[in-house]
Formats: sequence, structure tokens, C-alpha cells
Amino acid sequence: MLQIIEPGILTTLQDLGRERYQAYGVTRGGAMDERALRAANALVGNAAGDACLEIMSGGVTLRALEKCLVAIAGAPFSVRVQTRATPHNAALFLRAGDVLRMDAPVWGRYAYLAIGGGFDVPRVLGSRATALRDGFGGLDGRALRDGDVLRALPRDLAMERAGRMLDDSFARYYADAAPLRVILGPHTEWFEDDARELFWRASFQVSALSDRQGTRLIGAAIPRRAGELLSCGVTRGAIQIPPDGQPIVLQADHQTVGGYPILATVLRAELPRLAQLRAGDMTRFVAI
Repeated sequence: MLQIIEPGILTTLQDLGRERYQAYGVTRGGAMDERALRAANALVGNAAGDACLEIMSGGVTLRALEKCLVAIAGAPFSVRVQTRATPHNAALFLRAGDVLRMDAPVWGRYAYLAIGGGFDVPRVLGSRATALRDGFGGLDGRALRDGDVLRALPRDLAMERAGRMLDDSFARYYADAAPLRVILGPHTEWFEDDARELFWRASFQVSALSDRQGTRLIGAAIPRRAGELLSCGVTRGAIQIPPDGQPIVLQADHQTVGGYPILATVLRAELPRLAQLRAGDMTRFVAI
């Protein structure tokens, strides 16, 4: 059982999201970095899709109200238990009364805190993920506040897992500076050859306006045909080109339909790298 002392900028409960509800206007949602959520759960022996705390940018303080096993994976936040510095990407044993603090990471935006057994909040449409825009899931459909108490689903405490750490290859994935791989389409006919060539050559900066709905990019304006599409279903990773030519990559809380033409779609395997980019970071794209 954990109590929130300081919730940070935006801390929510997330899992792998809601499947099969986009036809009804409900976005899939879930973790921005599914890879890190799965890793945190693996460290404490949970199922891959159990709910975790998604912590953005730091300034989070928690108190253990009873002994428990937790794990933190994702961006390398500065983590302290009481006054002791502890590693990230590792499982930690907390005694009743221990205070855990997470401060700003060296790189990246999101870290995931799993608790042995998984967090005990109701499933809504098959998921425990917080849908902030719709106001359901997680804890009352909202970001966490100071004073909130989160319980874990009952499970034997797996003490032998305390101290386990992820292999160095976990962090190396995020350090890969290679262009993000994409699949072309579905609206390539909206872009002339020179527009597509400009998109492949250009480097884009992540905008400070990026959020859980989309990663907004700043760079060369990509020319497109005038007019708008009829709205169509969209998916996470779709790279929309609005009239100003500045790409928007749809993220976990994206709308279910959209009218901007989609030049390409980021591979699911690349989405965690994209999610961890901060405002001012640069990225490029390559077609496969």
C-alpha cells in the first residue's frame, strides 16, 4: 500500500490500454512507454500488462504504508529511499514508513513504478488505465493527488526479487540515435515526391506542446495537397501533416478519428523511443 505525498506534474495509473473500443470513440490509451511498463512489471513478477504508476518528469514522493516490493523502469530518475540513493531499472523492497522520492531524470520523460501484485483499481472496459480526457479508469479517472492511497492486489511478497536489475541493453535501446522507422501511407497521394524527400532529409525538434495525445514536431514544413480528408480512423504512431506542414505523431491518448493526411506511421517497436523524447530533442525518420 502506497500513499502519495507529492504527485509530481502528471502521475497516473496506466496499463497496456483498452482494445476493441475505438469504434465507439474510446481511445486505446495506456502507457506512453509500454516497454518500460512491461519491464517494471517483470522485475516484481507481475503480469506484463498490470497497472503501474506512470510518472512524468519527477517531483514525486511516496510513502509505503506496509512492506512491499516495487520496481522502477524507464527514464533514469534520481531515486531515493529515505536518504539512500537507489538504482533505477531495479526492484526495491520498502518497509512500512519508508519514503521514496523520484526527481528529474537525466534524459527521457516517463518512468513506471510497479508494485508486487499490481495496483488494485477497478477495470473499466477491460483496462485499469486512466483516460484523462474521458474521466474514467485509474483512480477516479484523474491524475493522482497528494493524500491518495493506492492498494496492491493480494499476493505473496516475493522478497527474492529485491535488488534485481535490468540488463544494460534495456537502457541502450533508448540511446539509439538512429532515425525512427516508419511505414509509408496511407495518404501518400497527398504529397508530391519533393515533399516526401524533404520529410526524409529533415531533422525535427520535439515541441514543448507535446503531450499524451501527440508528439508535435518543429522543422521543415512538409507541403501537402490543399483541402482536407473526410475523417477516418487513426492509430497511434500515425504522422499527420496539418495545413502548416509541421508533423504531429499520434500518441497513447490520440483521438479515434482524424482529417489530416497521414504521410507515414511509426513502427510500434519505435514508439517507446519516441515517447521518451523531451522538448528540444531532435529526431528523424526512415522508411522501411
